[in-house]
Amino acid sequence: MDTLVVGSNGYFSKESLETAFGTDNIILCGPKLESQKEGNIRWFKKSIMGDDFKTLFFTYGFERVVFVSHFINKDSYEVGEIEQLRNVLSLCRKTKVKQFVYVTSDEALLDVENSDSLIYSSVESICRYYAEQYQISVRIIYSPHLISGHYKDDFWCRIFDALEKGIMVDIKARGDEIADFLSIDDLAAFLERLFDGWEEDEYGYGSYETIYLRSGAKTTYEEAFSIIRKFYPKAKVSFTGSSIKGRHDYGQDVAREFYGWFAKKDAVAEIDEYIRQYRDLYHEKRKISDVIREKFRINGKIMMVLELILGALFVEAYNYYSGGSVQFRMIDVRLIFVVLMSSVYGTHIGAITAFIEIASLVFAYYRQGTNGMLLFYDPSNWIPFILLLVTAAVCGYIKQRKDEDIAFITDENRLVKEEKDFVNRLYEEAMEYKNQYKQDLIGSRDGFGRIFDVVQKLSTTVPEEIFAESIPVMEDVLDNRTIAIYTINDSNARFARLSVASEQISSTLKKSINLDDYRPVIDEVSKGEIWFNRDVKEGFPTYVAGIKSEGTLSVLIMIYHVEYIQISTYYTNLIRILSGLMENFIIKAWEYQKAVADKTYVEGTQITQHEYFVQQFNIQKEMADNKLTDFRLFRIMRENRTLTEIDEMLQTKIRNNDIVGLGSDNNIYLLASQVDDSSEAIVLKRFQNMGLKCDVVESVG
Repeated sequence: MDTLVVGSNGYFSKESLETAFGTDNIILCGPKLESQKEGNIRWFKKSIMGDDFKTLFFTYGFERVVFVSHFINKDSYEVGEIEQLRNVLSLCRKTKVKQFVYVTSDEALLDVENSDSLIYSSVESICRYYAEQYQISVRIIYSPHLISGHYKDDFWCRIFDALEKGIMVDIKARGDEIADFLSIDDLAAFLERLFDGWEEDEYGYGSYETIYLRSGAKTTYEEAFSIIRKFYPKAKVSFTGSSIKGRHDYGQDVAREFYGWFAKKDAVAEIDEYIRQYRDLYHEKRKISDVIREKFRINGKIMMVLELILGALFVEAYNYYSGGSVQFRMIDVRLIFVVLMSSVYGTHIGAITAFIEIASLVFAYYRQGTNGMLLFYDPSNWIPFILLLVTAAVCGYIKQRKDEDIAFITDENRLVKEEKDFVNRLYEEAMEYKNQYKQDLIGSRDGFGRIFDVVQKLSTTVPEEIFAESIPVMEDVLDNRTIAIYTINDSNARFARLSVASEQISSTLKKSINLDDYRPVIDEVSKGEIWFNRDVKEGFPTYVAGIKSEGTLSVLIMIYHVEYIQISTYYTNLIRILSGLMENFIIKAWEYQKAVADKTYVEGTQITQHEYFVQQFNIQKEMADNKLTDFRLFRIMRENRTLTEIDEMLQTKIRNNDIVGLGSDNNIYLLASQVDDSSEAIVLKRFQNMGLKCDVVESVG
């Protein structure tokens, strides 16, 4: 089964996923995951609100979806869960998902009304709506908050991160309050039991159930922090009141009473293990080089200001000591400085640099004796100022445009790469599924391998062997143990004789059925159709298929009792295929028997040769051992009668499906099919009334 896990799926480790879902193909999808594959588990870095998620959903065709609510993470402030839930359920409806599980916080069970309770109520209403309207089997699991040492967004991992940075932790609870958390291992164990005991609705209407989990926690927050302080001696924590705002209103303890589950761990009591997990994954001892790099990153703006000030001073010093002209007769260092700062830092810093150099230029004019009145009333003196500002604007614009283009291309490249990786992974998965389904199809009982096995078993020239093999073959393929085969040996016959039947019903079936009672059935199957008992006629089978020989109905294949899910076009087609295969082989066998009749029967009689009769006896004996039929072997003493005389005497006293043969002791033997303890005396009396001496024997003489 393909299983999708979304929402706060970061709580699940590889081990807990295998516990919960066994050998299923497990897909986890979320924006904070890293795309990877390990065995039968695959992680996709995709938001469940994007188009890629829809593509992934339709590609896999999930049969089971587990949505882990963000509320399961204590003090999590994720938004948009209702929209995410509706999107997932809508996709479940379109792909006809069989099982949907929503795991949320048991804070929904608090007997208070607030904004959170309204959200919980809305979520439950949405789940119930989809269960009732779209026939999805939904289970809502109310669980205590989860705890993890590897999920960085977890409540306790956020605390560990704050303590790593020396930040004071604020806990919305009292120190003596029980820390009610459930370990992911206990949740995984419950999910395993839930799926093992999942009962599908018999009529396909969908089902809805709420289940409550209890943690059995005993450790308080203060006791938890006493353990935490062994790892973080300087940990600072404040308890700001109680997080309990009401009383939990639990229902019947279905988890314990029906699934036999209870939490084995007091999760918070093992907080030291979660700290070790967190430190192994996220704690790094920083090197001196890393600290220096970090300092440079932090002081980047300061370095920019220093570059601006030192650069401006250098330009002033250069102009002062070089005696450079203010009229741009030589290289203008001021202009070069504006170009450099604008090209490196952009328009804003370039503009600041330009104004600084304008002030420098004004000061230079002033030193040469140009007063303010002359400077600003002579338009020709404005040209350097304008050029400095224009240069800063143009160079800054080019820099920012280049940065934006690079950022855009980088983002596009990243998105294209992610899309490429995503499509490649989907393609690889599709190819794996294709090959897997191909093997399953070939090896399954409904596939080519199963059909090949059916052909092998039915490929014989002896009609009785075909009947003997047909019952176990059809029982296997149709997954049914109530199958019977009746034969009609004459187009004018009034009765059909029972040839073979499943062990489960063989003792309750009539040895002969009146064809007049089955006239609607006969009319339907004579047209090559499969008859279905739509009116639920008592005593009639559910399905009947027919085999025709030379245009006349010769065999009736009856399937008596079927399960509700077997009333389908698919099941009807299976019956049609099997009856077609059987028809092909049985007709060929009958034609072959006619062709070799001179070797089968004693000339001028319907008495079979000894070798053929022994073969038929062994077939009947094997079918009787397999509880497919009943028969009796009668020995008839010849008493100086010729074979022709005995043949004439028996012609009107035996049935068409009985076989008469010659024994090696020169006596006549009769294989009477469908004769048991209750009817063998009747057959014996019939022959004795004819003046024949006969008895019941175990083997052919």
